[in-house]
Amino acid sequence: MKKILIIALLLTLGVRMAVAQKQWSLEDCVSYAIEHNLPLKRQDVLVAIKNLDQEMAHRERLPAVGSYFNGYSTFGHSQDVFGTIRRNDNFNSNMGINAEMTLYQFNYLRNQAKKATVEAEQEQLEKEVLKRDLTLKIVQGYLQVLLTQALVDAQDSAINFSVQLLDKAEKSTAIGATAPAVVFEAKANLAREKQQYQQYHKETQQAKLTLAQHMNYADYSALRVYDPLLESEIFKTGIRGTKSDLIQEAIRHNPILSKYENQLLGLDIESKLFKAADYPMVKGSASLGTTYFNAFKTANERPFFGQSKDNFAQQIAIAVTIPVFNKGRTKRQLQQVNLRKQEIGLLSENEKIQQIQILEKLQLDWKESKQQYEISTEAFSATKESLVYSRRSFMAGKVSIYDINNSKNNLIKSEAEMIRARYNTLFSLLMLHFHVSGDIKFSY
Repeated sequence: MKKILIIALLLTLGVRMAVAQKQWSLEDCVSYAIEHNLPLKRQDVLVAIKNLDQEMAHRERLPAVGSYFNGYSTFGHSQDVFGTIRRNDNFNSNMGINAEMTLYQFNYLRNQAKKATVEAEQEQLEKEVLKRDLTLKIVQGYLQVLLTQALVDAQDSAINFSVQLLDKAEKSTAIGATAPAVVFEAKANLAREKQQYQQYHKETQQAKLTLAQHMNYADYSALRVYDPLLESEIFKTGIRGTKSDLIQEAIRHNPILSKYENQLLGLDIESKLFKAADYPMVKGSASLGTTYFNAFKTANERPFFGQSKDNFAQQIAIAVTIPVFNKGRTKRQLQQVNLRKQEIGLLSENEKIQQIQILEKLQLDWKESKQQYEISTEAFSATKESLVYSRRSFMAGKVSIYDINNSKNNLIKSEAEMIRARYNTLFSLLMLHFHVSGDIKFSY
C-alpha cells in the first residue's frame, strides 16, 4: 500500500513539474485563453439557446395537434321553455383530437424561421468578436512579458560586468594601486544595477500576472513564456500587397463588420414580419370527437361506449382574420427599422474608418520601428566594441572607473533601446498580420 502511495505521489509531482516547466508559445497562450475564457463559454450557451430557437421557429409551420377530454355533472332544479320546473340531474362529456395550423399570413412563419437563423448566426459572430478582442490582449500581454524578460536578462549581464569591475577595484585597492574611492564607486554602481534589475523583475512579474489573468491561468509565477521561432523568424516575414488589398482583407476578416451585416439582414426580415400584420391571416383546423350525455333518471339510457360511437363526428373549419386598423403601429415600426438601419450603417462606416486608421498606424509603426531597430543594433554593436577597449584601458590603468562606468551605462542604454525597438517591431508586425488575416500564425 505504501509503495502505491509513493508511486502516486511521484506521478503527481512529476505532472506538476512538467506543467510548471512547460514553455508557452504565443499560440499556446491564445488557445488556452480561448478554451478557459468564461465569457466565451457563456457565449457558447447563448449560441446553443439560439440554435434551439431556430429549430422551434422552423417547426412552427407544422400543425399543432392536441387531444381533449371534458366531463361535468349538473345537479338541481331547472325550468324548461314551457315554465315547468323539474329535476335536472345529468352528466356530459366530450373527447377528441384537434389540429390547427396557419395557412397564410404573408410568409410570416417562413420569415420568423429566417430571423431565428440570423439571430443564431449573430450570437456566433458575437463569439468571434470576443475571441478577437481576447487574442489582441493575449498578443499584447505575451510580447510585454518577452520584452521585460529580455530587459531582465540584459540587466543581469550588466550586473555580472559590475561585479567583475568591483572585484578588480578591490584587488587593485588592496595593493595600493588605486584609491579607496574607486571601490566605493564600483559598489555604488553595482547597487544601481541591482536596483534597475529589481525594477525590470517587478515589471516582468506584473506582465506575467496580466497575461495569466487574460488567460484565466491560476499560477502566473509558473508561466514560462518562450517562443524562439516567433522571435527568430518574424523579421523574415512581411505583409505583401497594396494598401487597398490589405484594407479589403482586413474588412473581410473583421467580425465586427460581419456582425453589422448580419444585423442589417435581420432588420430586413424584421420589416417583413411587421408588414405581415397588415395582411389577412388564414388558419385551418380539423377535429375528430364524440360526446356522451346521461340524464340519470331517463329510462333505457344508452351505455357510454355505444353512445360515444354513435355521436362520433368530424369538423373542418377555416378562420380568416382581416386587420382593419392597428393605430398606425406597423408604419411606425417600419420607420424604426429604417432608423436602426441608418444607425448600423453609420457604425459600420465608422468601424471601417477605424480599421483603415489602425492599419495605417501599424504600417507606420512597423516601418519606423524596424528602421529604429536596425539603427539601434548598429549603435549597440559600436557601443559594445567601445566598452571592450575601455575595459582593456581600465585594466591597464589608463582610464578611471568613471570612464568605464560611463561606457557601460551607454551600452546598457543602447541595449535597452535595441530590445524595445525589436519588440515594438514584432508587435506592429504581429498586429498588422492579425488585422489583415484574422490569424496569428505565420507561414515561416
